[in-house]
Amino acid sequence: MVQPLRITVVGASGQGCEFALKAQAAGHYVTLIDEHPQTMAQMSFDAPWFYGAALPGALANVNAISQVVLEANPQIFACFEAGIDVRVGTVAWGVFQNGPNNSHVGTSKVGIVSAEGNALIEHDVLVLATGTRDFVPSFKGSDLPGVLAVKAGMAFLDLYQCYEGEETLVLGTSARAVEFAERALARGVRIVGMVEPGADFAAGPAAQERIRALRIPLHFGTAIVAAKGTTAVTGARLRPVAGGVDVTVACDTICAAIGVLPNVELPAAMGCKMWFADPVGSWLPEVDGAGRTNLPNVFWLSGFAPEGGDAAATLAAIEGRATTGTRRSAAPGAVEQGSYLRRWVQALVETGGGSVILCKCESVTRDALLDLAPPSYLAGNLRLPQSPVTGPGPGPRVHQDQLKRMTRVGMGHCQGRRCRDEAALLLALRFGIGLEEIKPGSYRFPVRPVDLSLIAAEDDTPDTRDKWSYWLHAPEPPAAETASAQHQEQDI
Repeated sequence: MVQPLRITVVGASGQGCEFALKAQAAGHYVTLIDEHPQTMAQMSFDAPWFYGAALPGALANVNAISQVVLEANPQIFACFEAGIDVRVGTVAWGVFQNGPNNSHVGTSKVGIVSAEGNALIEHDVLVLATGTRDFVPSFKGSDLPGVLAVKAGMAFLDLYQCYEGEETLVLGTSARAVEFAERALARGVRIVGMVEPGADFAAGPAAQERIRALRIPLHFGTAIVAAKGTTAVTGARLRPVAGGVDVTVACDTICAAIGVLPNVELPAAMGCKMWFADPVGSWLPEVDGAGRTNLPNVFWLSGFAPEGGDAAATLAAIEGRATTGTRRSAAPGAVEQGSYLRRWVQALVETGGGSVILCKCESVTRDALLDLAPPSYLAGNLRLPQSPVTGPGPGPRVHQDQLKRMTRVGMGHCQGRRCRDEAALLLALRFGIGLEEIKPGSYRFPVRPVDLSLIAAEDDTPDTRDKWSYWLHAPEPPAAETASAQHQEQDI
């Protein structure tokens, strides 16, 4: 008989819920954590999805939205009914394990925070099923209300059920773009066009035929130059990649559906060994066929893993049973996402130029990043030209953390969630290096913006208060002890 284990699952994705149900049925004690439904304040940080600046007013009714979200996710209901400890609207902001610099942790813990407060949940096994985040491209006007990305768009359509756009232009012809277009049409949204910088439909011929049957205009060989409007999106200006006359498309919403990337903040910050998966266009944790990482009792479940990610195989590995992984393949005729992201970024640069702001938080342009230009507030004699490439030797040739310190790209409140991926692609294209040669920016806890008042103790413990002065400098002995020590030295 297998000894029951305390298993914490972070992420109520399809794989997360499936695993949680299997583990609970096997007799384990399961806690399932998911950050949805999110508050408007959390959405404003665009983590993990890019909601943009136009948040629907319906989101202000927290209780109603919570009910809608739960009813829209039958797997969550199944987890509740199975007796799983489900924590919704809860952010897993950090994971703490014993290591070289923190040997006092003891049992591994996950730090969580919600509107009710914070807690540290101890576990024997941690399963990360954190799902995906949006790839957010830069173009003029991309910060206008009405610009969003595909995961946020589908969340507004299906999860929160408050999509307000009436006429939407879709950037990209990926499988996600097709899925979004079909869902939006089913809810009465008019899709005014799909923009594709290449000559082929990225999701493949079969998907293209479905879109043509829906009479959605397709703009091949074209990229977006700017979102039009002053206080909100009123249209989009498109430009042929090969040159030609700009075209303006009227719309009230622009959905960037170029691609989605895995949420790897937690495993990366924990110290999981990472590798660059070129077909995905992202760094991933190294896992075996059961989703096991290099850290003890830590597993990663994701559809992006070339193999693994199967709930049954992961549970078998946790219980010490033999298991084999499964290998995935792309849809016939579909373009690999890594190549597709490169295609889009190159087209955006060719049509929009280097003056477009890449990092919205710090107002840094594409050219400023590529020229390694220090912040404009520095004196002129401190702003010397540099190259971000370190040399031909083994190992990474570009360090995004170093670039962040020098240019401030990725140093804003979003911590690079919107710009780090495009920044890496821009560097690879400009300097002719592979993305695997660019060391990604580091992640740190908390991996989500959280209200510090929720994770701080209401008051210091007596032990902390008594020893507070020790934190800043060595304690000074009382005057009587000092005088006694001086007398002893005189006697000697």
